[in-house]
Amino acid sequence: MNRIRTHYRNLQVREDASPEVIRGAWKELARKWDPDQNPERREHAERVSKVIAQSYRVLADPDLRREHDAWIRMQRAAAEASDPAPVEDGSAGEWIPAATAPASGRRPLGLTLIAMAWISAFALVWWLFDDYLDRREFPNRNLVVESGAMEELVLRRNHVGHYLAPGTINGEPVVFLLDTGATQVSVPAHLAEDLGLHAGTRGRAMTANGPVEIRQTRIGELALGPFVLESVRGHINPGMSSDQVLLGMSVLRHLEFAQRDGQLILNLPR
Repeated sequence: MNRIRTHYRNLQVREDASPEVIRGAWKELARKWDPDQNPERREHAERVSKVIAQSYRVLADPDLRREHDAWIRMQRAAAEASDPAPVEDGSAGEWIPAATAPASGRRPLGLTLIAMAWISAFALVWWLFDDYLDRREFPNRNLVVESGAMEELVLRRNHVGHYLAPGTINGEPVVFLLDTGATQVSVPAHLAEDLGLHAGTRGRAMTANGPVEIRQTRIGELALGPFVLESVRGHINPGMSSDQVLLGMSVLRHLEFAQRDGQLILNLPR
């Protein structure tokens, strides 16, 4: 039976892998295939990085992961339909290969082909829809950096009006949510250890769900596209459940930015 290309295979993990194992595999592969670390194969590395990021997005979301698991089961069912498992010969009481089984034990070829066609069509529709959702949610997965008198970072707004952008904190890949209403960089507490952040003094912050206790921290290096900042003030927030890091004015104040035609354009001050 041909092996099915799945998001698990892309991240090189088992299908029963825990979220922690999946995240660790994604981080390792993201570092390995960082285009900046593969200048001689940059185009290939960019393609691989996109596949890795897409696979992690699916497997990190419980609902999308369940849908993907269901798709895998359908693909395997189609493969088994085209190469049926052995059937039982009641008279002998033994298992015999399907090729030599009585005609009554075989699956009609026409039905098998129809089933495979429907499953393939469903898989194609699922892939197109998944890609569509990804582009709506994260249109800036591949950052656009304009070269000229200065370097510009052009971000497109997603379907709910947010600007998301990939970047790194202390060399670890993250997804930033740019928020001019936030004072500092706000990091979900469950990411802090992986990002090498140390919890400092306690404080309070106001969130959509009310006040929450935070821990101040100092980010050694933060990178967003062509922009790299060092020693950035931030805090660790246990009230954040997503994997997105809120990028506030402690970073954005170092940049010039303007919105135009659904895009956010950032560059260094002149």
